[in-house]
Amino acid sequence: MPRPLVSQSVLLSKLTPGFFRDWAVALLQNVFISYCQESPEHTRAVRLLGELLRRSGLPVELDQFYLEQNPGGPDEGGWPKWCADRAEKSACVLVIPSAGWFAAYEGTTIARGGYGVATEAALFRQYLYNEKQVNSRIRLSFVDSPSAKVVPLALQAWHQFHPLTSSPDLDRLVAWIAGVLNLKGIQSPTVSWPEPLDSFQPDLANRHIHEWPAILDLLAGRGPHRILMIKGESGFGKSELVHQTTKYATDLGIPVARLDFKASYENETGLLGQIDLELGAHLPNFTREGGIKNHLLLKDLRALRRPVLVIVDSYEKAGALVDWVCSHLLPEVEKSLGLAVLVAGTSCPDADDIRWRNVARHLPLGPISDAAHWEPWLERRYPNFRDRKIDVQTLVLATQGVPKTFAEMCRAIDGSLRSGTTS
Repeated sequence: MPRPLVSQSVLLSKLTPGFFRDWAVALLQNVFISYCQESPEHTRAVRLLGELLRRSGLPVELDQFYLEQNPGGPDEGGWPKWCADRAEKSACVLVIPSAGWFAAYEGTTIARGGYGVATEAALFRQYLYNEKQVNSRIRLSFVDSPSAKVVPLALQAWHQFHPLTSSPDLDRLVAWIAGVLNLKGIQSPTVSWPEPLDSFQPDLANRHIHEWPAILDLLAGRGPHRILMIKGESGFGKSELVHQTTKYATDLGIPVARLDFKASYENETGLLGQIDLELGAHLPNFTREGGIKNHLLLKDLRALRRPVLVIVDSYEKAGALVDWVCSHLLPEVEKSLGLAVLVAGTSCPDADDIRWRNVARHLPLGPISDAAHWEPWLERRYPNFRDRKIDVQTLVLATQGVPKTFAEMCRAIDGSLRSGTTS
């Protein structure tokens, strides 16, 4: 939201060498988040970071939080003074890198988004100059992936955090802020994800290229995607992927709740009851109140320090409960760091929906038309085919590479071979 900016020359006129040292005794013991409102997605990511830091017990100053508590905005001096005060007086500052923020820092343009980002950037620039590049207050914290080339040279010297894509980095960021503010007992909101199991070999054909690696990353907490949407026609292998994923998660020790809409849940209460049945031991507030209150479910999901997996199967049959999936479950993934969701169906939610597109990945399933991709599976399942010189390419052509049809034909051929009815 654009706001009038105070003159940078007026602001800088009072910043003499040692100005910030003179303020040291009066620094506010909080962390101020400085950013430019580049886009709705960028602004949402900034808020998510602020919420994660708050959840750790850190005092956070963010314009979005302030506006919620004060719908009319600041009274004294408006947004320019509010921004300048936080930039000057906060003991700890996180700058969220973006092209607009860096442009304001370098004075090449006046930023169109944010509440006084040009004011903040000018103050930080002068601070670094006055303190002779000894910087104990300010760090860059990325919430998306701008090119490293856009980071001004003067800001490249200090450590940069990527807390939304790296749990260890979130841990380090929380620890750094707590150290600057001299706060004790601060705990990072990160989740302890298990290491992948090399010993687990899924019984799948040609789903090891894209689909299974994505599932491995999902259940190891690697990367930004904690929603996988697997879309494919009937017979293309969705059920087998869901089955293998459930087995693998169980072997990892990750609790699983499978919401299979073939079960025809009568209403939202039935759906919540299934979650309570499968995950109740990990959702104390939700379970204590009967497993029927959405707000308690969300509260417990956000408090998780170990991962859980929710599988939404046969999404196309969800009917009216699509609203619960899209209004409650999927938007919650961004805020609940221990929640992973796998959606499977002949149709899926829009992976580009703004409420979850930063954490969602779409995996379309198609036929497996390359005979070479079937051969390892056949070797495991039907080693006698090779001795009997069964032509794999002929099977692929006969079944059009549809996994269910291919598997059924192989079972039929194997049965015939064993009974001696096929030469």
